[in-house]
Amino acid sequence: MEEIQHKYVDVRGLKRHVAEIGTGPVVVFLHGFPEIWYSWRHQMVAAAKTGFRAITRDYRGYGLSEQPAEPEKATFRDLVDDLLAILDSFEIAKENCIDKEPGRAEKDFALTLGQAWFEDYGVTALKVAAPSLLIMGEKDYALKFGNLAEYISGGVVKQYVPNLEVTYLQEGSHFVQEQFPDQVNSLILAFLNKHK
Repeated sequence: MEEIQHKYVDVRGLKRHVAEIGTGPVVVFLHGFPEIWYSWRHQMVAAAKTGFRAITRDYRGYGLSEQPAEPEKATFRDLVDDLLAILDSFEIAKENCIDKEPGRAEKDFALTLGQAWFEDYGVTALKVAAPSLLIMGEKDYALKFGNLAEYISGGVVKQYVPNLEVTYLQEGSHFVQEQFPDQVNSLILAFLNKHK
């Protein structure tokens, strides 16, 4: 892990912690809550060793990133705008994005945030057209909340992410990237190389 470089970037008035390693096409790793960049350490090193530039950051107020003056007023839009500002500061125009909880995110976007939020970004169609991969543990406690299991296994998620590949790790829980780093690395790298 010592080869991972750590930097601080001023983003929208806050000092943000960014970790990166490697050169080549960019892969951005987004951690879940309340995790920090460190949850992706194994995948970052593996990506770098196979020709990718891996970047992650701590969300505002998490890990080594500065906390905003009024954290209770932070919105999902702040997280997106912060990420875009970080990518701009590194002059990154195109990247592969790996998110800790994309299945839940798409569902939350569609069902709770509503179309008005997306219109702020000029998004009119609620679809992720890019090839996508969801790696999930069969023992993930999140599958017990609401109808998430049916949302994924029943194919509802494909209404929003039509090019989604879903892989379950039989003994995996919510933290598969830390439980089974070698398996997750293999799946991610195969996916990235397939869609270069």
